[in-house]
Amino acid sequence: MSLTIESISHPSHHLINLSGEVDTKTATSLMDALAELELAGLLELRIDMADVAFLSSAGLRALLFAKQKMPYESRLVVIGANTAIVEVITKTGLTEAVTLVADISLLS
Repeated sequence: MSLTIESISHPSHHLINLSGEVDTKTATSLMDALAELELAGLLELRIDMADVAFLSSAGLRALLFAKQKMPYESRLVVIGANTAIVEVITKTGLTEAVTLVADISLLS
């Protein structure tokens, strides 16, 4: 399956909408999209995963890459992830670096 990435800059945050699967083949596209951002100056990055069916370890590495490049006090928010993705993020301990939000409407 493929991965569609839409990147939108807002005054208070940056939003990346993902659709498809983030696996070994498609995670490089996500890494490229993240590398194009000025992560060192970004205080909040929102990644909407409501339309993502699968997240591999390569996808987890992309999330970690983004968080490591962002300022310490910044927030990386994963929105709308399915149960399996939430479970993987939780079991790997990434909830220390990633804020999980069920629906984008819960964010201001």
